[in-house]
Amino acid sequence: MGELIGITGPIGSGKSTVAQYFATMQPDHALYETWHVVAEIATAFNAALKAELAYETTHDPIELANQVLIWLPDAISESLHHDVVWNQLAFTKHDAIAKPDMYEKLLTYLRQIEKQPKLLTARITPETKETFRPILQWLGGYLVTKISKTIWYDELLRRIQLRNPTTSLVIISGVRYPSDAEVVRAHGGRILRVERPGPAIHTSDPTEAERENIQPDVTVINNGSPEQLSAAVETMWNDLAAGHARPSYAAM
Repeated sequence: MGELIGITGPIGSGKSTVAQYFATMQPDHALYETWHVVAEIATAFNAALKAELAYETTHDPIELANQVLIWLPDAISESLHHDVVWNQLAFTKHDAIAKPDMYEKLLTYLRQIEKQPKLLTARITPETKETFRPILQWLGGYLVTKISKTIWYDELLRRIQLRNPTTSLVIISGVRYPSDAEVVRAHGGRILRVERPGPAIHTSDPTEAERENIQPDVTVINNGSPEQLSAAVETMWNDLAAGHARPSYAAM
């Protein structure tokens, strides 16, 4: 493939906007976002949850979640090319108490489904993904913890190598873990961090803290107008092509 760029940065920093600017500047491009792959597993989770709720076998959220997880190994094998067994995914009430951050998003989602069961048959799209953020965040972090630190990026790079071997620019938006960044670099890519000055957006998602441990190759400071940000990204893209990218670019 050509240039491979993984984009990271805090929530609300402008990662998706920067990715779109790159796409506009380079017609021969491919854009990947981690959430698309996570959504495949979330869709399988929703189908299993719908079936379990129809049987009404339990009202205990921990038992219900484990009954749903029984169905996930096949989806993980098909979508992520990892062989797992249910015991790797299952958890106990003690686990949920001892590590509340790891299970908070799941339990939030189960409460959400109690109030909005129609979500179980809704498609997860760019327009609806905010509604499904709790389950996407939970699965995104949980499979990293339970199966492999690089489970999502191993699959993303597998798909990129299969589908885009000669594409001039491949962009991966939403790099969240240092291990993800290392997978990108191992395939010859660079890590771009987007920063927006101002108060931080607080989130209870524990994986957000991992972003701060990612060491970027280039930083874009989103501190100006959309036109200025676009110009900064274009300058950086031209510098990359010339082989002398600077450590930092500011949209001002």
